[in-house]
Amino acid sequence: MTKVLGDETPVRLNGEATASPIAEPSAAGAVAFSSVLPAVFLIAGVVCLFAAGSLLLRQGLRPAEFRIAQPASHAEREAGFALYRANCAGCHGAFLSGAAGWRSDPEAAPALNESGHATNHSDADLFFRVSAGARRADGRIAMPAFRGTLSEQEIVAVLAYVMSWWPDEELKRRAGADWTFQAVCTPAEAQISAKAGL
Repeated sequence: MTKVLGDETPVRLNGEATASPIAEPSAAGAVAFSSVLPAVFLIAGVVCLFAAGSLLLRQGLRPAEFRIAQPASHAEREAGFALYRANCAGCHGAFLSGAAGWRSDPEAAPALNESGHATNHSDADLFFRVSAGARRADGRIAMPAFRGTLSEQEIVAVLAYVMSWWPDEELKRRAGADWTFQAVCTPAEAQISAKAGL
């Protein structure tokens, strides 16, 4: 039997061993904590995976590590074309030829066919540019981020469609073990990067 004195301190009578009610953890609290803990670990794991994936894409993986498959069927090519037409053609042209005057105007959307510089970028770099978008040296948006508009599979479909128009020689060159891409591939981009301090 335990008698509680005025200061809420339990006193043992008859040799009973009792702990203070304040020190005893409640069963409900332990259950609540143990049910929340896996959710916390899951959220932390997802955040870490996302951060690691973003870092890898930013660093420009070698083509052997991140490859965009060419469309295997007419239906897949048509799906990529439909996405390109709806999201990209307004700036890069219906036939991937870029905005008028893109060669002399660094702010114009470049061609995505073999006449442009898209072929100088790795698959991972192209994916990241479409996903995250791009900004000019003054901070204005050069290309919107499509990660909220297109799924990863849709971005891959668009890029696969674009690459399907590149010459076979270019695709073979990209598949080579010694292929590298230039981080800055046009004089206009070099000027913008220099102004931005990149």
